[in-house]
Formats: sequence, structure tokens, C-alpha cells
Amino acid sequence: MAEQEVSTPLLTPFPLVTASESRQFDQLAEKAGLPSLVLMENAALRIAEVLQQHFELDPPRRIVIVCGRGNNGGDGMALARHLSNIGFQVQVFLLSDPSELKGDAATNYQVAVNFGVPVQPIVSPEQLPQLIEPLRSADLVVDALLGTGITGEVRGLYAEAIPLITHHASRILSVDIPSGINSDTGEVCGVAVKADATVTLGAIKLGLMLFPGADYAGDLFVGSLGVPDLLLTKLNIRRFVATYELVHRVLPPRHPNTHKGDYGRVLIVGGAPGMTGAAIMAGKAALRTGAGLAQVALPQSLNIAVEASALEVMSFPLPETDAGTIAPEAINVLEPRLEWADVIAIGCGISRNERTQTFVRQLVAQVDKPMVIDADGLIALAGNSEIFGRRKSLTVLTPHPGEMAALLGTTTESVQRDRVGTALKAASEFKSIVVLKGARTITASFDGTMFINPTGNAGMATGGSGDVLTGMIAALLAQTFARQSPVPDHQSLTEAVAAAVFLHGLAGDIASWEKGEVALVAGDLLDHLPRAINEPELAQPLTLRPVSPFVRFVVRMRK
Repeated sequence: MAEQEVSTPLLTPFPLVTASESRQFDQLAEKAGLPSLVLMENAALRIAEVLQQHFELDPPRRIVIVCGRGNNGGDGMALARHLSNIGFQVQVFLLSDPSELKGDAATNYQVAVNFGVPVQPIVSPEQLPQLIEPLRSADLVVDALLGTGITGEVRGLYAEAIPLITHHASRILSVDIPSGINSDTGEVCGVAVKADATVTLGAIKLGLMLFPGADYAGDLFVGSLGVPDLLLTKLNIRRFVATYELVHRVLPPRHPNTHKGDYGRVLIVGGAPGMTGAAIMAGKAALRTGAGLAQVALPQSLNIAVEASALEVMSFPLPETDAGTIAPEAINVLEPRLEWADVIAIGCGISRNERTQTFVRQLVAQVDKPMVIDADGLIALAGNSEIFGRRKSLTVLTPHPGEMAALLGTTTESVQRDRVGTALKAASEFKSIVVLKGARTITASFDGTMFINPTGNAGMATGGSGDVLTGMIAALLAQTFARQSPVPDHQSLTEAVAAAVFLHGLAGDIASWEKGEVALVAGDLLDHLPRAINEPELAQPLTLRPVSPFVRFVVRMRK
């Protein structure tokens, strides 16, 4: 008897696919016996659900659907038929001669016409002004022009039509991806539709989670095509959206018969004159995120700052340089504390003093303990990447784009142009888990696993926010090590890091509801962490979850 094939469960419900993988997914569905015409029909039904539920539209509202000649347009024409059948006033504009349609798109065009749906072809720029009044008067415009196949710049009739749609439509719903957005990179291909919401189909396209694509997509939903998600395991997808399910896995309910030693010990090494708060906030964040014990080791003249301001955080004074920063000989004094710690976080406010940077390099190279390295701790290691290769224990790096550029010997602009590729390259090169901070923070592991984080807001672009994240990552790692003795599997460690990033952003979101984004400071994240931890589902607004059993809300962009 042949062995039954066992599928590996997905790490989250939201895998991220490239255009090529999306096509392979459709091909697997067809190979399993689900015709492409049925996939298109299911796509139309999912879009109709979002149109009615999210935009709160009922017949006989006016819907304009702008279709291209490919499968995206075929989805749009199938949608037109369904909406017309239930009483919506539907008008379709086809930016192609009907004779150019092929396959399922041609079939759905013919069925729509047979059912009396008005379809008006537009084949020249001179005809485009005919779009303007219908776009203005519609209660909703559906963008079904271009799908995931676009790579170069949008040209011709479409390039002229897209600005008209964005400018004249009051509300826009895009089918699968806003027309003109590269589905792999999120880049704008010359021009693109700026939608209020997008229903991506089957699986989430990677470019929809990256800027600027995320901004053009608006509120993002993913609609089922009737294909089991586990089919994606055949494609070995290792990219995911971080979700609240990660938090539940990483922070299971606590057993009543436990003590502080069961939840890990975190040592924060950092601080310098003028930057003591960075290390203190990291220590506080570690405790707020559930670490059983947290201790901050910092220059001895600054030790009183911890004693005075952080009652729950222990402190440990270290020898200092003439500048008041940590001296290289501190590594010997630290030895008993290093043995005590489950996880060491180094770099928060540690300074770029030359002797202190030497201390950082010695600590990372000589101490065989899991480490989270941030801020000036990363700068100390720029140009010394061979240290990472010699380490046997887990290393987590948390650079912002400038620090990542220093580590890789490139420019910030280059990092930002390809955040996904850069994060994965750094993780592989440094044999680490890398957290590339910024809008849509990326957690990448050297095994190829990657999470893109949907939480957080512009108010978190403030000093100290990264220090809070460092403490949170160290705390969740410490708890994972304490819970999975002797050594946790690598997937669990990667999930712990991604969960910390998710909670960090969610705490910032919750804080912004009360403070707004302009007034937000890093300390607000600490105050709102308890609610984020206790209610991670808040990342999905109640009004948006779920639209139906077949449509899941992914992330909100339009406030």
C-alpha cells in the first residue's frame, strides 16, 4: 500500500505568492479537476460579497466595471452578470475589441451580453471621454483592467484610462490587484489605480503587502476560489503575513503551577550618557511581554537611572570608558550574568565609542548565547560579518534600513528598493533571523521563511520604538527557550520573533487610537502592550471580520 502524502501545515492562514506561483496554484487546481471557468466564477462571487458587505451597497445602486482583455477582465464580466442578476444597475466598459478576447474571458463576455448586461467597447483614446460621466455618477467603480501579469510599464489605452479611473471615481474596488501594480514587488508600473479596497483571489500577492503597492490596494481582502489552502504547500511557499494566530502559538495560556524562572531571563546590555532610556525601555518591554526576569547591564555611573525609574527591572553596573560608555573589560565582569541569561539583547543606546564597539564585537564573538542585536550594536559589527558565521547560538538582527545598508556595505536606497530580497540575503549571509524595520517590517530567517508584518503606523517613527521591540523579541525568545527545553525548533524561534513584531505594531496601533499618530511616543507602546497581548484579534477591526466564510480581511489601509 502506497504511503499517504502528508502536507505540512501553513505557518499562517495568509501565504504570500508571486505572479508565477499564483499561476502554478491555478494550474494545480485545474489538474485536481476544478476548471478555470469555475475559478473565475468563484472569483466573481467573492468580489460581489466585498462589494455588498464592505461598501454596504445594495440594489439598485450604480456599478461601473472597467475591464481589460485578460482574465482580470473576465472576472469583471462574470461579476457584472451576478450583480445585474440581483438588481444592480451595471455598466461595463471593455478596453478592447471583443474579438480580441480569448478563453474564459471571451466566454464570460458572451454570457454577459446574452444576459443583457450592457458592455461598451472602448478601442481608441478618442473614446475615453465616454468613461468620465459614468465614473463620476457610479456608486462604485470596479477596476478589472490588469491582473498579475504586468511587468513593464503600462502603455497605450490602459495608461490613459487608469488616471481617469483614479481621478473621477468616488470609490474604487480592484480585482485581484490594482491595475498597474507589480504583483511581486509592489512597484507602480508607470501609472496605477489607487483603490479603496482590493479583493485578491486564491492567495495574497506579495506586492500587495509591500509599499507602494499596499497603499494603492487600500483595505485588503483575500477571497477563496474553492481551492484548499493546503494545496499551496505543494509550492513550498515560505512567505507569510504575520497574524494574531502567531501570538496564540507563541504565548499559550500559562499553567497555574509555574514561577518566574519558567518564563525566561533576559539580559539587556546597553546605555550610554544621554541614551540610558533606550536600555531601560528595552528592559521594561521584556517584562511587559512576559519575561520572568529582566536585568539591564549599563555603565556604572548610569546605574542609578535604572534603580530610580524601573522598579521591576534589575540593574548591573559595568566598567566604563572615559566617555562614560561600556568599557571592553566589562566582558569579564559580565561573565556570571551571561551565564544567568537565557537571551542577551545588546545595542540599545550603547553608543559608537570606539572602545565600546570593541566590547560589542568581543561579546558577540565569544559568548555562546542567543542574542538580539540592535542599533549601535549592529554598527559595531558592520564589516565584521565573519563573527556571525562563527556563532553557534541563535542570532537575531534588528536593523533599520540605514543599519542594514551598513551591514551589507550598500546604500539605504538600495535596501529600500528590494526590502524582501535584502532581508532574505542578510539572513542567509549572516546565518541569522533578520528583522528589517520600517513600514511593513520584514522578519526573514536563514532557512528562507519570511513574515511581513501588517500592524503599526507612522506614529511609531519615533525615538525608542526600536528599543521596545528589542526587549519584546528577547522576551518572547526567552519564553520559547524556557518552554521548549533543551533547544526549540527553528520554526518556533522565527515565529516568536515575528509575533513580537506583530504585537509591537499592534500596541502602536492601539496607542494611536487614543493619542493619535503625531503625539505618539515609545513609552505609549509599553502602556498599550497588555491589551495587544490579551486581544491580538484587535488587528482585525470587528466591522471587517469576516465578510463571509469565503472572504477574509487581511489589513486595513483606509481609515
